[in-house]
Amino acid sequence: MRRYMILIATILMAGCATHRTATIVTVTEPQPIVREAAPMHEVETRYELRSYRDADDPSVRHEAHAVYRETFVPEKVTSLVTVPRSNFAPVTYDPLPPSAELAAEIAAQKEITVELRSIQAAMAAMEEQARNQYGTLVDQTAESAKLRQELEADRARVSELETRLRAGDIAGAPVPPAETNW
Repeated sequence: MRRYMILIATILMAGCATHRTATIVTVTEPQPIVREAAPMHEVETRYELRSYRDADDPSVRHEAHAVYRETFVPEKVTSLVTVPRSNFAPVTYDPLPPSAELAAEIAAQKEITVELRSIQAAMAAMEEQARNQYGTLVDQTAESAKLRQELEADRARVSELETRLRAGDIAGAPVPPAETNW
């Protein structure tokens, strides 16, 4: 038994005798393209500042003066006057050609929108009608509760009169017999 254990242990430790050769793949990174820098020239911009108090030392006050900033801009820029972006399309602007499929889809969406709006109007009309019916129902419920109270009051008066009649409290009224046998 001991021999078997030693044999199993050596087999497990030895592992598989076949080895695969590892292939090394070398990846070369592409060299970045270095473009020639455009010729630049310096532009000086003037900014007018109002008088202000120094944030570091509140006892110091700076009077109004001009500040100049130097900026490097490409040589082909001759004027620094800016125009709104909406005046011209960006370089990447390329409108899509007209498409029959797109036009059909837009027409279908417009029809769906018209149907949804008509359904919405119908629902609003139904909601208004339901509100009116609910108001009528509330009024009728209040009226029926009032009539029920009046009916209960009348029943109470009638039963009180019946008990007074049976007791003979009412003068000149004949007293009905308590029990009649026919």
